[in-house]
Amino acid sequence: MAGALILCVSWLAHHTAVAVISGRARPPFERRAGAERAVEAARRGRALRWAPEEFLAAETELRHAGAAEWSEADGLWLRRDYRPVGDRLWRAETLAMEAERLGAERRDAARSEATERIEETAALLNQAERLAAATALGYLERVHLTRARVALDESRGLVRAEEFPRARERCETARRELDLALRRAVSAAERYTSRKLVRAWTRWIEETRAWSRASGIPAAVVIKEKNLLMLVVRGRVVRSYAADVGRNPLDRKLRAGDRATPEGQYRVVKKKGPGQSRYYKAMLLDYPNAADRQRLAEAKRAGMLPPAAGLGGLIEIHGEGGRGRNTTDGCVAVSNSDMDELFDRLHVGSWVTIVGGDGANGTFSDFVSGLRELGGGP
Repeated sequence: MAGALILCVSWLAHHTAVAVISGRARPPFERRAGAERAVEAARRGRALRWAPEEFLAAETELRHAGAAEWSEADGLWLRRDYRPVGDRLWRAETLAMEAERLGAERRDAARSEATERIEETAALLNQAERLAAATALGYLERVHLTRARVALDESRGLVRAEEFPRARERCETARRELDLALRRAVSAAERYTSRKLVRAWTRWIEETRAWSRASGIPAAVVIKEKNLLMLVVRGRVVRSYAADVGRNPLDRKLRAGDRATPEGQYRVVKKKGPGQSRYYKAMLLDYPNAADRQRLAEAKRAGMLPPAAGLGGLIEIHGEGGRGRNTTDGCVAVSNSDMDELFDRLHVGSWVTIVGGDGANGTFSDFVSGLRELGGGP
């Protein structure tokens, strides 16, 4: 009997010592506190919103660790083993820290993505504003442009509030509104980068310079998208002037009332001094010429214009302009002081060549190039 008691005491002492030395019977207080701190930090930080699945895994592991700890606490002291509980708490802490890291990473990525998209859209809006300032957008187009501006401002506010997905949504709304605002204008502006047209315009300019060189008579070249009139003397450009054109500068004049400035090679047929023109002084051009009449006839045959459409007339270079605003009904307008000089130097019979552009460094060619650099358009 005594021997059995000794063996029992010896067994109990051995297992007690093992439990104490190994620590398996001691609840993992520090590990639990670390895991709880990590989960709470992840909840307060970015994980709950930006890494919800990873955060849920950490929270679940912490909850299971708590249940396991309670289960061990209900058992016999000598049979308790909190080591699996400690392992679970370590996993919970590790998962929480990873969720926090992923949440911050994803938040930063979402911010960067939204900010980049906003910057791209702002660049498109800037291009659109420049286009709107240079041409006559219709009422509905301007409404869409205003809506785009408002949506973009809202997206910036949402970024500041860290509502990045909603910021992206408002940014996409802004781009859709820009598309509606600029669809027709973009289509029209693309002709300013047409290789065929630019080659034709360049040829007209060279022919005008050659004519001036050969005849000795001064000529003028108007580049619509640059709002520029160049005086050509004996083949050389000797002076440039700021020039306003029609309030519909995107298009080539096709009919009366379209408020576009014609494009072609014309001649001065009459000079009007003070009192003969409502615009200080003027030089009347021979618009419409044969090429204009042919183009109108072709448009009618193609069903683009009604049979009764006419070409209009009274296209002039006149004063009261040069203000940087395209507000004429198709004429070319320079300042009165510049008109004085042109009036003296150009003659009846002088060539006046009007082109859309030369393919670069103009309002519309730059606009189209800018859209292409930004990804092809709004």
